[in-house]
Amino acid sequence: MGVDGFRFDEAPILGNNCLNQSYESAAPNCPNGGFNFDPSDSNVAVNQILANFTVRPATGGSGLDLFAEPWSATGGDDQGQFPPGWSEWNGAFESTLRQAQNELGNMTIYITQDANDFSGSSNIFEANGRSPWNSTNYMDIHDGFTLNDVYYCNGTNNTQGWPYGPSDGGSTTNYSWNQGGAAEDQRRAARTGLAFTMLSAGTPIMAGGDEYLRSINCNNNPYNVDSTANWLNFSWTTDQSNFANFAQRAIAFRLAHPALRPVTWYSSSEVEWWEPAGVQATQSYWNNTSNYAIAYTVNGAYFGDSNSMYIAYNGWSGEVTFTLPPPPTGTNWYRVTDTCNWNDGPNTWVTPGNETLIGGSGATYNQCGQSLLLLISK
Repeated sequence: MGVDGFRFDEAPILGNNCLNQSYESAAPNCPNGGFNFDPSDSNVAVNQILANFTVRPATGGSGLDLFAEPWSATGGDDQGQFPPGWSEWNGAFESTLRQAQNELGNMTIYITQDANDFSGSSNIFEANGRSPWNSTNYMDIHDGFTLNDVYYCNGTNNTQGWPYGPSDGGSTTNYSWNQGGAAEDQRRAARTGLAFTMLSAGTPIMAGGDEYLRSINCNNNPYNVDSTANWLNFSWTTDQSNFANFAQRAIAFRLAHPALRPVTWYSSSEVEWWEPAGVQATQSYWNNTSNYAIAYTVNGAYFGDSNSMYIAYNGWSGEVTFTLPPPPTGTNWYRVTDTCNWNDGPNTWVTPGNETLIGGSGATYNQCGQSLLLLISK
């Protein structure tokens, strides 16, 4: 029909089975004063759309892509409740990974949730028969800051004057932090946030301008600001150009590695989880909410991928030493990217063939706080 697909704003309204959209609490099927989200009802629009259009299969080809914003205007949250055939914007991915980066010490951080986010959010999408790619992963695009401002702003500044504002509305729950005001730390955090999106199972999405650290000066709802400050521009600083290199190469890496794009849920033989000490993560390690570092390997051979991957996230504020697990037989681990400050520059994410040898089983790697490491086997 000439379009690839649709993203439906406030999509739960398409699953409302209240009779004639009645706002009387006594109306049939309407225990909530006129709204009842029921994706099992074949007559509601979410299912009528599926019945009348062909959804694109996971392997590609013709058909429509259907994306739901799973929150309603009344504040209801129907995340994970849409039927097979529908993908959803994954608000939990955004919130929990922002918390992991920006709220350490302010709230309890669960590495179990980080692991769910990295592997496609099976806790949200698997139970009703959907797949990892139905999770639309993002760090910033839903009613909020730009990627840069997630790590540049402690709070919103929507009432500021032109050209950055003023704007009304905007979320008051942002899980943002200016990293203590240090520009190099803000860039490190932004690199790590983008790496989360590009290395996690699911469908990544990012806002235009994030690739060069566009800022709206802490306005998190600038829908009404038609100014040069809110337009995309291509007169970049050196730091912005460096980040654009990082973003382009991260996207290219994802495209080149099918192991990062599983059609079905990862099995225990395809993905293994590792403690920093180099042993497989135990239940006690998972359950300890004082642990903020976790690593995992993705076995490329299961996906026709020429490389396996080792991905380590250090959520601590200080350095952690990771002991590397065995790579596939006959290979070693090579570094593709380390988002730490020491590696800030035009080649933070290296091009294929320029990876740095790190070593094999038992090799150690000192990873700075609040950062991500990506190795490949070759």
